[in-house]
Amino acid sequence: MTIEIRYIQKDEILESHIAVERANGGHGDKAALPLITEALNDGRGVAAFDEGIIVGFGIAYPLKMNVGIERFPTTLLDNVAVLPTHRRRGILNRMMDFHMRDFYARGETLSALGASESIIYGRYGYGIGSRQVDFSIDRRHTAFINDVSTKGKYSFINSGDALDTLPEVAERANAKRSGFIKGTKSLWKLYLSDPEYHRGDASELFHVVYEENGQVDGYVSYRIRKDILMIHEMISATSTSHTALWRYCFGVDLMRRIDAPKRPIDDPLPWMLSDPRRLHQSLRDDLWLRLVAVKDALSERSYDCEGRLVFEINDRFCPWNENFYELEGSPQGSSCVLTSKPSDISISAADLSSAYLGGITFTALARAGRAHENRQGSLALADNMFKTDLQPWWPNEF
Repeated sequence: MTIEIRYIQKDEILESHIAVERANGGHGDKAALPLITEALNDGRGVAAFDEGIIVGFGIAYPLKMNVGIERFPTTLLDNVAVLPTHRRRGILNRMMDFHMRDFYARGETLSALGASESIIYGRYGYGIGSRQVDFSIDRRHTAFINDVSTKGKYSFINSGDALDTLPEVAERANAKRSGFIKGTKSLWKLYLSDPEYHRGDASELFHVVYEENGQVDGYVSYRIRKDILMIHEMISATSTSHTALWRYCFGVDLMRRIDAPKRPIDDPLPWMLSDPRRLHQSLRDDLWLRLVAVKDALSERSYDCEGRLVFEINDRFCPWNENFYELEGSPQGSSCVLTSKPSDISISAADLSSAYLGGITFTALARAGRAHENRQGSLALADNMFKTDLQPWWPNEF
């Protein structure tokens, strides 16, 4: 079998879309092609061809992601799929190798993705960069412990107005949260298009904004399935709007249950409820992150405190990263150089990626056997340098 890996042409977009849908158990929809084509023009589609037929696909979107207070160029990998007729033949390995070498050649420091299967992407150097918590609660148990007053107003908006309003609110609300990725207008259009095959047996999306003093400070997008209100996304720029949006969702008539997947793990909702035990919580992985160029990733960000560390990096999939790096970091900036000094911490590129946004400590990784401390006190110093005030979170799936 001869498989060719290359960029797709514009006249191959529909075939790529059909291949991805088939790989995920669906059928490609020509009606979705205009929005998909527009979004694809913001990225780089790479496909695997078997005798001219697309049997695998993945698209890379060059975007920007928050890393602490900085915003870094980050290549989002999406729609990665191989047809079931061609699995177990090394096609995904070759496609990922193509992407990684392409990212590195272009000087793209970070890559991120959402993994449909958590077992897959660690082998390519991705680590769990952020986690999410899924909430579910019976409406009878949604009373707040404090009666916080809100003075704003709620309004329904249509999808067109949502495209004009939601991106600005999301960016403002997450300005200081690592893991937030700023999407292009075409990706927002695709995200908000709400195709019927995404709804299952639920309603179209409703979009409700919360406005106070003439400014929209938050929004919630949700569906209704019989007597269940399912929150698709809730973003709030202030604590008041956060409370107001939860109060709105808990107050919708005829609902028996409220489900809210993909919440940040530091969402204060459990502490807002009179009976927090009634809130069912399920924790899982969210954004997967890859340091394509370790030296650049370490040197281009600032750190919570001043410190110097030498990292020994193991990276079998991107061998250009295998080296010793001396990092000097502070809140004002940092530098990172190759060194022959003995290492303070030995760690893989994938596990460094997990700690990079502050979502997990180096100490916890060491306890799990994923990092090794070679100089006493190094893990504690790394924990303090990489920590963030807010837990990393990826609210929009682009």
